[in-house]
Amino acid sequence: MKIIVISGSAHADGASTYLADRFIAGAKAAGHQVDRYNVVDHQTNFVMVAENEDPVPQDDDCAQLLTKVTQADLVVLVTPVYYYAMSSLLKTVVDRFYDINTTLKGMNKQIMMLATAYDPDKHVFDSMKINYRQLANYLGWHDAGTVWDHGALTHPAIDQYGQQAYDLGAHLTD
Repeated sequence: MKIIVISGSAHADGASTYLADRFIAGAKAAGHQVDRYNVVDHQTNFVMVAENEDPVPQDDDCAQLLTKVTQADLVVLVTPVYYYAMSSLLKTVVDRFYDINTTLKGMNKQIMMLATAYDPDKHVFDSMKINYRQLANYLGWHDAGTVWDHGALTHPAIDQYGQQAYDLGAHLTD
């Protein structure tokens, strides 16, 4: 299986990065091909739409990512939660899916979300879960699983979520 992991965290050693690392380790151990795109390491401009609703081409790094998204069997979105939503880094990339919306919509793909939050309240993800389901439904992609890490940002507390992420990667089926 070809997998693209899109990480929307600005923290190289943060909890979201840890979940992405654990998922990738599990997926690679199971023999899957994994590419990683750390949004913070690339120039990704906001989506721009002309009056006729066509996307306006951008001079940035996102075209290479969109190619990987179209080629992937599974798209994994990884993000910390900011104000009950995905990070602006990740949201900018998801918005850029519009550039190739007609290509992506209805493709036989799987999607996954790995998210972390400082807040230990399990309801911190409620609005993000709705957004994630709506995105998957709109694109016609199949939910391959989620990890919702609320309040466990350091070891050993985060290890249970790291294990969940590893297991998701290790038990993927084509």
